[in-house]
Amino acid sequence: MTEQLVSLNRRDFLQFASKAAIVLPLAGLGAQLSGCGRDASLSAQPPAARSNTNVPWNISIVSATEPGEPLIVSGVIYAPDGHTPLEGMSLWVYHTDATGNYSRLSESGGDNRNTRLHGLMQTNHEGRYEFRTIKPAPYPGHTNPAHIHAYVSGPGYPEYWIDEYLFEGDPFITEEMRQKLPGKGSLSSILKLTRGSDGVLRGVRDIIVERCSKNCTGRG
Repeated sequence: MTEQLVSLNRRDFLQFASKAAIVLPLAGLGAQLSGCGRDASLSAQPPAARSNTNVPWNISIVSATEPGEPLIVSGVIYAPDGHTPLEGMSLWVYHTDATGNYSRLSESGGDNRNTRLHGLMQTNHEGRYEFRTIKPAPYPGHTNPAHIHAYVSGPGYPEYWIDEYLFEGDPFITEEMRQKLPGKGSLSSILKLTRGSDGVLRGVRDIIVERCSKNCTGRG
C-alpha cells in the first residue's frame, strides 16, 4: 500500500513538473521591459502541437489591410557553437499593434491578454525563419520601447524567452538598456531596419540557442 502511494505521488509530481516546465518560462516575460510580466501566463499561447513538422519557416502574422508599417524580420537560429544552423526550432512571437495595444479589448498597452498579433514558425534545413508583420508601437502613455516578444524551443532545447526584438532609433531605448543587451551585428536584439523599394521595413536577427534550465533567460 505504501509503495503504491509513493509511486502515485511520484507520478503526480512528474506530471506537475512537466506542466510547470511549460508554464514557468512564461512567468519571466518582460523581464527586460517593465509593464509586461504580471499577466505573462495569460498572454497568447502557442499551439499545443509545436513539434508539428508542417509548421512553415516563413509566416505572415497580419493581413494586407492591417494598419501600420509593413515589417519583415528574418534570421538564422544557430546551435550553442554559434555556427551550426538548427532545423526544426520553434520560434513564437507576439506584439502590439500600430496603436500600442495587444488587443482591441485592452485598456492599456501593457495588458497582453488576448493578444491579437502572434505567430509560430519552425526553422528550415538552413536554420532560417522569417515573419511578416507590422512594426509595433510602444504602449500608449508609457516609455517602454516598441518591442516584439519571442521564445524558442526545439529538440533538446527547453522552451525559454529570449530578449525582446527592439528597433534602432527608438527614443525609449536608453544607454543602460544597450549595455545590458548582449550580441553585436546580426546577433543584436536591437534591429537596424532598412526600407526597400516596396516600402517594406526589413530587419535581421540571428539567434544562438542555449541549453538552459526552465528558469533561465535566453540571450539571442
